[in-house]
Amino acid sequence: MKMAMRAALAAISFAAPALAFSAPPGHAQSKRSLELAGQLYERAAVAAQIQPIPAQFEQGLRDYRDKIPSEVIAVLVEAGKKSFAEPALRGDIVSAIAQKMNAGDIGRTLAWLDTSAGRRVTLAEARGAASMSQETMQAYFEGEKKKPPNPRRDGMIAALIKATKSVEIGAGFIEATSLGIAVGMDATQPVEKRIGVAGLRARLRAVMPPEKLRADIGAMLPPMFGYVYRDTSDADLAAYVKFSSSPLGKRYNGAVSAALIGALARASVRVGEMLPTAAEKKQI
Repeated sequence: MKMAMRAALAAISFAAPALAFSAPPGHAQSKRSLELAGQLYERAAVAAQIQPIPAQFEQGLRDYRDKIPSEVIAVLVEAGKKSFAEPALRGDIVSAIAQKMNAGDIGRTLAWLDTSAGRRVTLAEARGAASMSQETMQAYFEGEKKKPPNPRRDGMIAALIKATKSVEIGAGFIEATSLGIAVGMDATQPVEKRIGVAGLRARLRAVMPPEKLRADIGAMLPPMFGYVYRDTSDADLAAYVKFSSSPLGKRYNGAVSAALIGALARASVRVGEMLPTAAEKKQI
């Protein structure tokens, strides 16, 4: 893909001077927003949040190992890993952020992320996402039981969860990976027996009612946020809550959450689209 892009760039290089003078202002603004959105994706450590998804997709297929052939599982895992891989999601997310935020808002958000507090909380998020496991979480919970209650800290965590739309993002992650597994399973069936994406969405909503899913996630997030920001000072956490709750922070969180959920939803559908090619390779 990179070679094709380089060839295309080489082909239009002679026209670049003319394009530079004739491109409409909207094009230049769009290009600038896209560049800034790419910087925001990197500075906000979005990659760290979505990197675990392929492994979670594979984990979700383990329940089917006794129900369908192992070679089918292998093909589904391969398709899911490709569709939900961070490089496959990045362009979609960056493009969506650029469409939902103007260059000025992105620039101001980058400026906040570049503050000392912004850098520290982003580092905490990246480290938390990379280190979170059942074992580390259990050890954290056991340690917290020995500490006295901290209502002020708990209040800031609750405010941050609300401001960053984390319940909706968490639900989007689960719904997308669940749909991806269902789409992949459906694609292994004969054409006349397939349910289709719309039907699968309806079935998943019946099994996982949106309201209950979000209530369950809302109950799970406070201890998870406590783990992620366990080494973050009260001052940094308060600064993060203040930014996230500001008009700019709300626009930023709204744009990122919508970009993430949209990209994941499209990735779940791609699992089924990728499956025939993967199945042919595995000779299913």
